Amino acid sequence: MQSILVAALTGGVLVAIIEGVREFLSWRRNRKAELDDRAEQKAEDEKCREEKKIEQRLESIEKKTNAQSEALKFILYDRIRYLGQAYIAEGEIDFDDRRILNNMHSSYHNGLNGNGDLDDLMAEVHHLPLKTR
Repeated sequence: MQSILVAALTGGVLVAIIEGVREFLSWRRNRKAELDDRAEQKAEDEKCREEKKIEQRLESIEKKTNAQSEALKFILYDRIRYLGQAYIAEGEIDFDDRRILNNMHSSYHNGLNGNGDLDDLMAEVHHLPLKTR
């Protein structure tokens, strides 16, 4: 009877130790997974912050580029208008000057989405006789 009692007690203790070890290992596994999840979330949050910074920087660059394009459009408008009126007042235009003015107008009209206000002026410039050398 005593040997049965000893066997039952040692078996119960052994089972308790095994269960304790099993619970400890399970807790450790869960703890590691939790730490990994936190690290992953932290990395994802950092990535989101970086993406937001990049988006804000791109928006800033886009606003600046749009403002510069508008400024360039007004400068080109003024320069084309001035030169066109000067050539019309002169009554003639050099071939190279007309080519350059056409390129400026094309950049203004097509590249910068000019509104067509200079089309009539350019038509008058095109009707001017070419200077002879």
